[in-house]
Amino acid sequence: MFFTILCLWFWTVLYFNPRILALLFGPENILAKLALISFLLLLDLFWYYALYHVVIIAFAYFENTPISKTLLKDNQILIQNPSVALLYTTYNDFQENAVLSCINQEYANFQVFILDDSTDADYKNRIDIFAGQYKKKVIVIRRKNRNGYKAGNINNALNQIKGFEYFSISDADSILPKNYISGLLPYFKGNKIAFVQARQESNPEQKSTFAQQLGYQVSLHCDYYMKTKNRYGYVMFYGHGAMLRTDVYHEAGGFPEIATEDLAYSMLIRERGYFGVSAEDVVCYEDFPPTYQQYRRRNEKWIRGTTECLFKYYPSFVKSKNITWMEKVDVLSSACLLLLPFPFFILLLLVGILLPFFYYNFRFQGLMFRMPIEFDNSLLKLMVKTTSNLFWSIDFFVLLIISIIGPMIPPLVELVKYPKQRFKFIIMHAFMFYATEITSSLNLFAYLLSRSATFPVTGHTQKNTQNIRVESNRDSFREFTRNPVANHKITVILEAVFAVIFFIISMLSKNIWFLLFSVGLAISIILIRFGFENRNVRYLVSLPLVLLVMIIILIGKTLQ
Repeated sequence: MFFTILCLWFWTVLYFNPRILALLFGPENILAKLALISFLLLLDLFWYYALYHVVIIAFAYFENTPISKTLLKDNQILIQNPSVALLYTTYNDFQENAVLSCINQEYANFQVFILDDSTDADYKNRIDIFAGQYKKKVIVIRRKNRNGYKAGNINNALNQIKGFEYFSISDADSILPKNYISGLLPYFKGNKIAFVQARQESNPEQKSTFAQQLGYQVSLHCDYYMKTKNRYGYVMFYGHGAMLRTDVYHEAGGFPEIATEDLAYSMLIRERGYFGVSAEDVVCYEDFPPTYQQYRRRNEKWIRGTTECLFKYYPSFVKSKNITWMEKVDVLSSACLLLLPFPFFILLLLVGILLPFFYYNFRFQGLMFRMPIEFDNSLLKLMVKTTSNLFWSIDFFVLLIISIIGPMIPPLVELVKYPKQRFKFIIMHAFMFYATEITSSLNLFAYLLSRSATFPVTGHTQKNTQNIRVESNRDSFREFTRNPVANHKITVILEAVFAVIFFIISMLSKNIWFLLFSVGLAISIILIRFGFENRNVRYLVSLPLVLLVMIIILIGKTLQ
């Protein structure tokens, strides 16, 4: 699979790059040439991810045999009846139905542990009352501090719990099926499987309109990306909804106490020769962030936590001789996928400001670069093999379409079966791409400056994350970056500023693509202010998709 991705990418680079590299032979200064090279490298990066999405999704369509049918031949592990500890982690977000799903397992030898990190007395009282009703099955574990985020909470518990061969981790909103334990244990065939990850779906009982329209994101990832990587790539532990071996946990030294402990742990155990598998026939439910603000906070945790994990653990991972090159590429590709908004922001600045200043060819004329270019130099003719190098040609247009619709192939295909649900998801996906560009870029920048990750609680009972946090003017910018920035007042102000800047660039340069980002950022601010439950706001959210479709149609007409 990855050989296919890389081959297609190399062919794309060799096919398109000479057209842009030809501009290096002009009289422009070194700054212009560096800007051009940066543009080309960034373009190659985004082409790689365009093909990455398409190939992985294509392999998912062609692979229809559930791994369970080839892996499970008997239930010897179930006959052995191993002991299992179900760990339910919570921090001011206790959901009784989630804990009950742990208690109501169709399996005999297990114990439920509530790892309570709550600081709110009301939640502590609720947990104690609940545990008192199920004394035989539920034990509450608390600690004196909250060091190490969720990983610290789990490590603290597992250092006290003895005698369990396997353990499972549930978040506060995790709903387990009754066959969770009996369905996952048989996957531990052989001594190299360290964990089994259950399939996740967005909880259909959520009342939030935002979660209902965007929650398909969870199923899309499991059905196509997780499914494909279960056979051809690297299976990652997702931090919840998974069964893990206790002996491997202790051999690895516990969970790394960082914000993205799941990815770090997955890499640590792989270095030791262990790996994980995904159980597609065991389905857990999880709450999708119910508000736009909470979605931004979760995204911040993923971006900053993933960056921290890459800095601290990937160098050792990539040097390990126990790991194939494919797995190393897969981990880096999957992790950096979350970090793309920042390089894309740099690309926007290059295309919108710097390159048009130096190169006439990068000045837009409506929807297109000002091409073709006439070459007289024989060396240039040899490089590009043409005297009329049309950069924005039909082949480039096809690649552009692939880049845009690649991740959206599954919902587009499913429009026939679920027209209303999938169309709403496509609208939300388009909006999120343009609306979160600045906040996502700032998340990465904040980590690089502060080297501090954050761990938000995105459960539906957490109300404080819905509000824009206002800091004192006396706070330093470095201090600002050490704290959550996704919904900070400064972040929202920056989004407003760039909405205006992108609009001005669009008008002056006739580059209509910048209008999409301007509109997306403006609607983002409105959404933060009024919420997604406002029907008028939901109508506005569809505007980026409408504009995008119009642009694509207009480009297609200009190329006829």
